[in-house]
This record gives sequence, C-alpha cells and structure tokens, in this order.
Amino acid sequence: MAAGTCGTQSCSKGTPCCVSGYCNNNAMYCMPMNCEAQNSFSTSSCWDTAHCVKDSVSFGSSNAFAQIADYKGDPSTAAFVSQYEPSNAAISNGELEMTLVKQSDGKGFGATVINTRAIQYGTVSTVMKSGCLSGGVVSSFIIRNNDVGDEIDFEFVGADKMTVQSNYYWHDQLDYTKMVKSPQVSDTTTNYHTYQIEWTPDKIVWSVDGNAFRTVNRADTWDSSVNAYKYPDSEAYISYSIWDGGSGAQGTSDWAGGAIQWGQGPFVANVKSITIDCYYKGNDTTYVPPGGSSDSKSSSGDDDNDDDKSDSSEGDDDKSDSADSKSDDEASDDSSNDKPSADDEQSGDEPSSEEQSGDEPSSEETDTTGSSGAGSVVASFAAIVSALVGAYLF
Repeated sequence: MAAGTCGTQSCSKGTPCCVSGYCNNNAMYCMPMNCEAQNSFSTSSCWDTAHCVKDSVSFGSSNAFAQIADYKGDPSTAAFVSQYEPSNAAISNGELEMTLVKQSDGKGFGATVINTRAIQYGTVSTVMKSGCLSGGVVSSFIIRNNDVGDEIDFEFVGADKMTVQSNYYWHDQLDYTKMVKSPQVSDTTTNYHTYQIEWTPDKIVWSVDGNAFRTVNRADTWDSSVNAYKYPDSEAYISYSIWDGGSGAQGTSDWAGGAIQWGQGPFVANVKSITIDCYYKGNDTTYVPPGGSSDSKSSSGDDDNDDDKSDSSEGDDDKSDSADSKSDDEASDDSSNDKPSADDEQSGDEPSSEEQSGDEPSSEETDTTGSSGAGSVVASFAAIVSALVGAYLF
C-alpha cells in the first residue's frame, strides 16, 4: 500500500524507510521505533515490531549488543543496539560502556542504547552504575514509547550520586512533581546496584537492590477532567543513555547539577546485565498485543471491566496533542546542504525536547517537594534524527 511523501521527496523501493524527511534502508531508518510508516515507500516498509520474550542478557555475550550500522533487523542477533553514529557505546570487559564525550563547542555528546524488542508490561532488572561523576552529567534506565509519550524511568544526576530518581509520564504530559528519589545507597558512580521496574496493568514498582521504594497504582492516576487514567500502558522500548544535562535549558541544568566539570571525567555509564520477564508470556510468534481489550476507565477513557488485565494499548497512532513545546536546545535538522551538520548532530540533546523545555524544577525544588525531577531521557524522535542523520545518511 502506497504511503505519503517523506519531506519533499518520495521514498523509493531501494530506500523505502522515511525518517524526518530522509529515506534509507538501514536500521536507523527502518527500525519500528524510528520509521515513519505513513511517509515511507509503503506502509509496510518499516520493519515489524519484535515483541517481548523472556531474556537474561549479559553484555559480555556475542548477541547482546550491536552498533546500529551492523544491525539488520533480527533481534536474535542483538538484544540492544546503539542509537547514534558516531557511536559512543561499546562492549568493554564484558560490559556495555556508554561514554559522554566533550565536543569542540564545549557541550557533551553521549550515547543511547535501545532494546530491539518492545515490551508491554513486565519486570525488568538491570545491574549498572551511572557515569555521573560531575554535576551536569545524566544517566538513565527507562522504558518509553516515543510516539505515544508514555515513560517509566530511573535517572541519575551528578548533583546527587547517592540516590536515583524515579518518574513516569503519560502521553508526554511532563509532570515533574511526581519524581521520587530512592533512599540513599552507596555511590552510584562507583558501585553497581540492581535497579528494577515492575510494570503491570495495575501498578508500577521501583526497586533498588531488591528494596521497593515506590509504588504507583493505576487506580490512583484517574483524571476525570480527561476521562482517562494517566498511566503508561503502551508497548514501549527499554533503553539506557548518558547525556549532557548541564548545557540544557536553565531548569534542566540546575536539576542536573550545572555545567559539566570535564576534568572530573571520564564519564562512562556501565551496564553488566539485564533480565526481562514479559507480562504476556509466549514468544514472538504467538504474542498478540492486547489492543483488542480494555478495562474500565482505561488510559484512553474507554469503559469496560476494571479487572481485565489486558489493558488496551494506546498504539503508535495515539499521538499526544498535549505534549510540551520543544526546547530551544533541541538539535535542528537544518544545514546548508539540507542535511544536519556534524555540529547539529552533536548538540548534546540526546534527551527528549520536552525535557529541556526550561520547566524542569531545580534540584532545590525537588528536595523541598520530595516529588519532582527530570523529564524523559530517551531521545525524542526529532532529537534522534538530528543526532544520527548527518553522520549516517547514505
């Protein structure tokens, strides 16, 4: 089935996948979390979504990680892939290493590594340490649907090495007042800890080293003004990242701990392993997304049985009309050759644009409220493109 135009062009059969006005046939363009099906050569041009299977990934194994340039679409060959070229993610000493690198403009360019399978509910547990040795450096472990704007996260900031922050978002409505810090643990930059998210249709539980410190019940997220549960329920992707929060908008910079002190580096986030236990059992050939059923006052406002554990997925077509305006710091796709320049691609804006909107509360504000923090960390679609297209196009 023919689709629309990709920017000012139409994608060809040889380069069928559209991303932000450009066409190509590689993973950066064709992976389902990036590809614009409606603007590609055909609505079936984008690679199929690979669904969750139970897995235990040690990053020392051969099929744990691949650079995006090497990934051909088979999730059995790589559980995770980089999101950037040039890539600042690599396997070293049996661990995933993501490095934040200083650019010529003084800003940092980091790394984002994303799971090649999507998950809708389940328990994910990872062993990692952050790279936040200086204020301004941010590391993350999150589950996010970038199209819908649903997110569940752990975030680390250089301003506080002894705790990790938890938050969740629905349809990109970035309510920073919901952030909750963990109890103090040993230094997250020098010690490995186990961080776990348990996500079901009914609740989200955040734990560190087996100790649950926060639970959000879906029943408590009902908003009668929009007739919906503001609870993340759409199929999403697990990812890790490290990025420069210190060069963002003032609110983001304050939250992250100010400008990065580069002499305190190197800034490297390390991941040893991750265990993924899917809520919907089976395998990729038997998995059926639960979009056909919904429960009472679902996130989309549908009425049905509240005990039904097959919550309706909002799906990739459920775009949020209420997302915050994009940050002035978000990288641009413009250049003199109609392709992003190297400077654009290394703008240091790996996180979503909303995260750097300037509405982020300061670290002092988060301490006084006890419940505020960072926005989402996985790159927004536009930021991913601006970071990747210039270096990886054609």
